[in-house]
Amino acid sequence: MRFCRRRQGSKILTERESGGTLPRLSLPTWTHIVIEQTEQPTPHLNRLHQVDAVEFVRQLPAASVDMLLTDPPYCSGGLHRAARAASTSSKYINSTTKQEYEDFDFDNMDQRSWLFWCQSWLSGAYRALKTSGMVVCFIDWRQLPALTDVIQAAGFTLRGIAVWDKTTGRARPRRNGFKQQAEFIVWASKGAMPDREVYLPGVFQCQLQYPKRHLTEKPVDLAREVVRLVPEGGTVLDLFAGSGTFLLAAKEAGLNWVGCEMNPRIYADASARLAAAPDRLAA
Repeated sequence: MRFCRRRQGSKILTERESGGTLPRLSLPTWTHIVIEQTEQPTPHLNRLHQVDAVEFVRQLPAASVDMLLTDPPYCSGGLHRAARAASTSSKYINSTTKQEYEDFDFDNMDQRSWLFWCQSWLSGAYRALKTSGMVVCFIDWRQLPALTDVIQAAGFTLRGIAVWDKTTGRARPRRNGFKQQAEFIVWASKGAMPDREVYLPGVFQCQLQYPKRHLTEKPVDLAREVVRLVPEGGTVLDLFAGSGTFLLAAKEAGLNWVGCEMNPRIYADASARLAAAPDRLAA
């Protein structure tokens, strides 16, 4: 409950009322009005929202999420401004690939701008996560050092790095060098680690099945392993849902889930995929 004051008018203070020592003054009079404080509407759980990630995470109730499991735009496709400004399909797909994928936004920033942007949604996630809540975030080798820095700048305790091994048949060859066969999973916690008897490997050898639903899709089998870290009845948040893989894994595990995706076509496809998925897979 809170109070506010509303001006009713002015009162003329006479010499007699002022003890004969003050000039005539016109002072405002106030009426106290009691206003009932109402809670902000909570975004619905177990659905995908078509809204900007930074805007959405600020609307979430404080201490309402157990895990932020997400895969943001890496902004790493290109060394120069012209290359970064190109479409995501031209940056991340070989010229021989026949499958067409929907382009996505927020992938044309330089590293300093990307860090500033990450700070905005990670800070919002810090408020939304419960104490001992976890951040699990995918990234590539170019932005790995920057992500570990900005996660700590947002207040989280960095816990380590796991590896997604795409396997030899699912990675681009590189002439006179090493094949880009891996992406990385940075994980951190809000304060102390949760006390759970779950043990995951440090390297996940998962082959992504083709055709993909999204340009940067991650394997659902990997996501199913990660959500085992969430307590029963907990909530998984994905701020860059893409094809909905992480939210799908949470739904199949019987967890609450919530996320956002701005691109209209990607949002529609992910929403349909999530709606068709069972609430919990048979054990």
